[in-house]
Amino acid sequence: MTSTRAVALLVLGLALLPCSSAPKSEPRQDQPRPKEDEKKDKDVETPIGPKWWPSEWGADDERGAANRLTPERAVAAAKLMRTGKVYSLGRVYEHGVPLPGKRHFSLTIPGRPTGGPDGKNRGVYNEEMFSGEIGQIGTQLDGLGHVGVRMFRDDYFYNGHKLSEFGTARGLEKLGIEKVGVFFTRGVLIDVAAYRKVPRMKTGEVITVEDLEGALKAQKLEVKEGDVVLLLRTGHGKLWRAARDKDRPRFRAFLAG
Repeated sequence: MTSTRAVALLVLGLALLPCSSAPKSEPRQDQPRPKEDEKKDKDVETPIGPKWWPSEWGADDERGAANRLTPERAVAAAKLMRTGKVYSLGRVYEHGVPLPGKRHFSLTIPGRPTGGPDGKNRGVYNEEMFSGEIGQIGTQLDGLGHVGVRMFRDDYFYNGHKLSEFGTARGLEKLGIEKVGVFFTRGVLIDVAAYRKVPRMKTGEVITVEDLEGALKAQKLEVKEGDVVLLLRTGHGKLWRAARDKDRPRFRAFLAG
């Protein structure tokens, strides 16, 4: 079942996060490779359940579920467009952006202007100076090298890649966000706040399976293979700008979901 309430397309060109690949270098030598790492038993248990590798797309895959975004699905998604409206899914990186924990963001324009006037036409220009954790603030897309599991005295990530074999101080040599590619597919917005009939869900409030199923049913939608769930709308974003004032701690607190 489909609906005109489905957001037709999501087109993202992303090159963010410290998950980006780095130039090839020697594997880290600070952790000896334990014999436990050589286990080949497919039924081995991990702290989060059964062994999750190798991927259905092969032992060397670094794209994950993005492999489901086929040319055929891109063509089908393009046919859903009716008005050509474009919606931004990001927030502006700006002074006062809410920051979780002890993360850091600083953006300044040195000088007003930074340079000039130069030449006969007296040209002037502005430049920016930035410091911060560009991939861990604001709106972002995490790469497959972002979250892993510690076990067998190593850190395991998507497709069984071990951090001791691909992690360096200058970046990750595998699972970089640039390996994911461009998203061009049907997007589905699940409006949980509307389903619950509230403008904003409470901080820390849990979104249940029943919420998701109920919201999809109310919107006359279903999630299909190759779709991108754009957003579970909770209304929490309403606090983004308010967070600059007295409500700042409310945005930085644990999100609904």
